[in-house]
Amino acid sequence: MLVAGCRTGGELVPIRSPDPVTAAQASLVSILAIGPTSAEVIVKSIRLEAAGWRLTARSPEGSTLPIPSGETTDLKEFRLTTLRLDGLVGGQTYQFRLAFRFAEQDSITAIRSYTHRLSTSPHWTRLAHAAFSGGDYTACPVAVDGICGSNPDNGCGHPGIGAYVGNRVQLLRYAGPQQDRLDTRIYDRATDSWPFFAGGENRTPRQGMIQYNLFHFKGVDRYQFSGLGYITEERAPGKYFYYHDMSVQLPVGGSPVYPLYGGEDGEVAFFMTTDEAYFLTQNGSPAMRSIHATFTQTVRAPLPEPPGTLATFSIRNIGYVVNQRPGLPTRLWAYDPAIDVWTRRADFPGPSRRRGTAFSLARNGYFGLGLTPDGQGLRDLWRYDPGTDRWQYVTEYPGQGNQLLAVFSAPDGAKPQRAYLGWGYEAQRTGTGVNRIVGCTDWWELTP
Repeated sequence: MLVAGCRTGGELVPIRSPDPVTAAQASLVSILAIGPTSAEVIVKSIRLEAAGWRLTARSPEGSTLPIPSGETTDLKEFRLTTLRLDGLVGGQTYQFRLAFRFAEQDSITAIRSYTHRLSTSPHWTRLAHAAFSGGDYTACPVAVDGICGSNPDNGCGHPGIGAYVGNRVQLLRYAGPQQDRLDTRIYDRATDSWPFFAGGENRTPRQGMIQYNLFHFKGVDRYQFSGLGYITEERAPGKYFYYHDMSVQLPVGGSPVYPLYGGEDGEVAFFMTTDEAYFLTQNGSPAMRSIHATFTQTVRAPLPEPPGTLATFSIRNIGYVVNQRPGLPTRLWAYDPAIDVWTRRADFPGPSRRRGTAFSLARNGYFGLGLTPDGQGLRDLWRYDPGTDRWQYVTEYPGQGNQLLAVFSAPDGAKPQRAYLGWGYEAQRTGTGVNRIVGCTDWWELTP
């Protein structure tokens, strides 16, 4: 039996109207420094010929940089054009403008600023695009590499948790002609491709479904949990119907999770330790509860302040929550499950935002991207050192999305240490001053 509650309003993952045919359009996917004076630029076009879009770049002095012709790759539902731009100056900020006709009607100019920096640490690697358009571009990645056993050639060197380093990562998406199907997509790092596809989950389609791995019995047995999420009904505009059911894939077989999730209705934010997941509600009450690998639910100490939009990560079995509230400092809280206590840590020093993205990598936390208070996209990424309790700006995200990205982090101590970021949505600033929301399919690897 599925149980769903109802809640009105609140800031949620964007609901996409049915989109069986995506309108002809173009997007500036990425700008990545590849040399001291050069950058790789990628434009994505859907049912547009090369003459259907125009890219220009201006220097800080206002001069126009020459845009060379590029190499084109045709994927299933769109085309990627890769350009090499030379003559850039380190530390200078350039303005890129992509002009095209949307759906053969309105002329759109998308604007993006880019500061040229060549950084070797951390390092970005562009990976293969997921070849689809339309549907839901949010996801909740989880590693499905498999147990490595005692073979040191798998990159983990010991059995259990170290095996799940992201050689294969599973993502769920809400899709179908009427957005009535859950698709499973798997990214394979060895071939840098998306070759594995399962037609749909055997459960009620929904948006915002989560999935995560816990490890039980000496940290070896993997339990893959999935569930929650919500739907909307045209007959009840402005209302969201939340599911409280979850299921788990065990080392042998699977099972529904009972009791049902006992938290309040709302979009959840969560972090994990080795064998337990901890849940808070975005823009809800400060209440927190956990679900153990054995399905036991426990009410935990509440977040010490009202939550806004939350971003989370875990480092060495300590959970961290970045609380983004309009007009207030962006605070960082650390939760120690061994003593059920929250501790306030250093405030985030970067610009105020909402819908920022957080993850851990090599025993540091990362936070950034998101939207400014007026809805424009950010791509800055900051690193948090729990040992010194300090934040430091480290890099710009080179990809397209700036909110609701899919993020996967390799577990602590795994080899290689890496994170994947991609998909999500871009708040695209246009020449008319309107912020346009665009779904993204690019995929990136970050190494420390």
